[in-house]
Amino acid sequence: MKIYFDENFSPNLIAGFRAFQDGRRSEDVEVLSIETEFGRGSADETWIPAVAQRHGVIITQDLNINRTRAQWELCQTNQVGVFFFKPPKNPGWSYWDIIRLMMKWWDEIKRLSREEHRPFGRVVEIGKSRMSDL
Repeated sequence: MKIYFDENFSPNLIAGFRAFQDGRRSEDVEVLSIETEFGRGSADETWIPAVAQRHGVIITQDLNINRTRAQWELCQTNQVGVFFFKPPKNPGWSYWDIIRLMMKWWDEIKRLSREEHRPFGRVVEIGKSRMSDL
């Protein structure tokens, strides 16, 4: 299973989760960066179908993917799963907030990535006890 982080996440955070997951080879989870795999600023029309062809899921902070009809249709058509990490409005969130939130939901992200019928979209927010569906 391949989990792709978009370029809105720190390369250090992605490298950290890759290192954590590499220690669990029995789970067969590969942590990847959209920026590294497809290039910085790569068009959604390029990387979304490519992630889908590789049977990957996407973790993003870009809520516009859901709000922009063409982008969300691209996800739906290509049957990709997307986890949207929604930042709080004020005062925003810190690097450590993102790490804590990712750690809290990591097992559930892996479970849904394996079991959930695609396409799907889930929203992850600070202070919520469960992910919400789109």
